[in-house]
Amino acid sequence: MGIFGDVTGLGAAATAVEKITDKILSFFPNAEQKAEVAKQINDLTLAIVNNQSATNTAEANTGSLFLAGWRPFVGWVLAIGFTYSLAWPIVHGQPIDKETINTMLWGMLGLGTWRTADKIGGVATAAIKKVLGR
Repeated sequence: MGIFGDVTGLGAAATAVEKITDKILSFFPNAEQKAEVAKQINDLTLAIVNNQSATNTAEANTGSLFLAGWRPFVGWVLAIGFTYSLAWPIVHGQPIDKETINTMLWGMLGLGTWRTADKIGGVATAAIKKVLGR
């Protein structure tokens, strides 16, 4: 699946990036040039992943609610939005479009469940930091 799918878990986005990469590489008939461009794309991709990892680590290590508190804030906003969307038909007697709020809320809950499964499976934060070399 490549680095995007393996490291970031982007799934369909990873497939799209790989298709774009394959298309770019198809413009280079020379195998040597193709290998050089593939290496440059891979190096750029790795740099993006490493920079995002460093950003995530810096956010996680700060005690500032402003920097590290955005994820809980988004969770609370989604929970309030979900509750509001449930209360809307009761108060107004008509349904409200909940597709967007549901998609985001279930996505966040899914990521939280993954992390909970890691903790239950014994993959502690210290073990993750050790794997990342931090």
